[in-house]
Amino acid sequence: MKVIIPHKVLTRGIVILRPYRLSDAESVYAAIRESLPELTPWLPFAHAEYSMKETREWLKRRSGDWDTGMAYDFAILDTGNGNFLGGCGLNRIDYENRRANLGYWVRTGRAGQGVATTATLMLAGFGFRELSLNRVEILVAMGNRRSQRVADKVGAKREGVLRNRLVVRGKVHDGVMFSLIPQDMPEG
Repeated sequence: MKVIIPHKVLTRGIVILRPYRLSDAESVYAAIRESLPELTPWLPFAHAEYSMKETREWLKRRSGDWDTGMAYDFAILDTGNGNFLGGCGLNRIDYENRRANLGYWVRTGRAGQGVATTATLMLAGFGFRELSLNRVEILVAMGNRRSQRVADKVGAKREGVLRNRLVVRGKVHDGVMFSLIPQDMPEG
């Protein structure tokens, strides 16, 4: 059974998660442009000609996906100054089996500061509490060591390698499957 959740704001430590807004366009665009060298190998939306128009079109779809329960995408913001740090979301939600995919990215200038780890734990907790999920999957391309480290840091279990699982700009990648279940979550 599909679950529709009102827009929520979550806060923990250095991170605020809130639904994207159209007014985020300039901040999102700047963060993606700053981070293209790190994002391009792994994320299909990141490419050399990435434009403000693409940012605006993507942001326009976020509220609709949220309001229909198709995906729950959050902007990651700095609690101290409100600056945009990256994005995360639950998508490919399988309500029948109560599982979803969790994805994340952090702008280059804030990588390595615990932002992705904190956001991932917050988002997984949201999925377990609000969507009654039994399982959150984190699928990472074999060569994406940074994202694999985040999955390890949050306590996700590495379940194996899925051969030829991801395609980014025509290049086929094996994917490392990680998972979290409610019992894996730290208290608090």
